[in-house]
Amino acid sequence: MRNSFLDSSKAVLIFLVVFGHFLERMIGWHDPISHTVLATIYLIHMPAFIFVSGILYKDQNWLKNILFFLSLYILFQFLFIAFESLWSGQFHWNWNVLIKPYWVLWYLLGMMVWTALTHFLIQVSNQFALFLCILLSILIGLSPWNNYLYSVGRIFVFFPFFILGALYGKVIIAKIQQSITVKWWGVIGLFVCMILMYFIQINQYWLYGSLSYTQLKVSAFDGMFTRILCLMLSTVGVFALFSVMHFFQGKWLKLGMHTLPVYLLHGFVVILIARYWKLDVNIFAEMSICFVLSVLTCYILQQPVFDRILRKISLWLMQPTQKLLPVKK
Repeated sequence: MRNSFLDSSKAVLIFLVVFGHFLERMIGWHDPISHTVLATIYLIHMPAFIFVSGILYKDQNWLKNILFFLSLYILFQFLFIAFESLWSGQFHWNWNVLIKPYWVLWYLLGMMVWTALTHFLIQVSNQFALFLCILLSILIGLSPWNNYLYSVGRIFVFFPFFILGALYGKVIIAKIQQSITVKWWGVIGLFVCMILMYFIQINQYWLYGSLSYTQLKVSAFDGMFTRILCLMLSTVGVFALFSVMHFFQGKWLKLGMHTLPVYLLHGFVVILIARYWKLDVNIFAEMSICFVLSVLTCYILQQPVFDRILRKISLWLMQPTQKLLPVKK
């Protein structure tokens, strides 16, 4: 049975993903207002989405899910590159396309790694799994290699939110749903996050989680300290966001049920519109335009036909590998 609270939460989260990408591509981070909105979105939306992914993790389907995400990852990696080349008129093939996930596709690669690691972690020790993931999230920034390759930085920086969702997510969500006053604390928490983002004007690459401390040009101590603060703020933001879901429970369920096609396909829409429509008006008007475009994009891509298409095209890998999947008893 589906959880309407989670579906409504997923709907809000996927809208924030689409809205954030329209803002980033069409306005950018240079304006203090857009920077504040983008920073608040990026501080919260992917940690929260990954937290939900952890809640929905099912250990008995771990290998099947990895193959499903792999089938989409390989296909869309080439589709995005071909689409970008079509409109730019430039196509330069090299094998780097296989080690640098294209834009939004890092999440698919992350889902494969998080699913595999969680499967083994929960067999070894549930007690220390979250602590180990937090430690990896902090220490990955010390690595001497380019954290952007294979999205290794993002994968490990956001891993604690997946394992938190997998181990404790259902209990956390249940307690949030049971509380009457928590929604107002959520409003306060989101407001505090936005105020902090306005005054700090943080470098967005901290929120991406994609670079090492050396790449971010900070010392190891400053890097670890900043990452810990970002993890703490993101955690507060995640709990605040789910707390305010009391205001939206039962709404936009269709969108919440079809987040994957919206996530994968909205990138094509954003690339195309951002390439041919340059905004040059008042910042609030620009943000309003991005908001409307996000609503329209989500409304169109939430249609079940797109989800069915994704399921169909994933069969190119899923069908030949059926024998690898464990037989259900």
